[in-house]
Amino acid sequence: MSKEGLGLDLTLDWETADRITVATLKNYLETLQMQLDRYQEGGWLHPEDVTHSHEMIRAVKFVLRDFGVQDE
Repeated sequence: MSKEGLGLDLTLDWETADRITVATLKNYLETLQMQLDRYQEGGWLHPEDVTHSHEMIRAVKFVLRDFGVQDE
């Protein structure tokens, strides 16, 4: 969708954009981990989703290091 289609013109400084990106990635990481925790406690998760979640957790942690965030 084009910027014009959204009717949005927004400019952020780099620090703010980075903080938003880090917060979003951390939230995604927490969501993935919660899903895997529920699965390990007996909840249902499609086998492909289990594999994908493990891969995404590694990938998101890798990207977060570029923002100075160490594994927590």
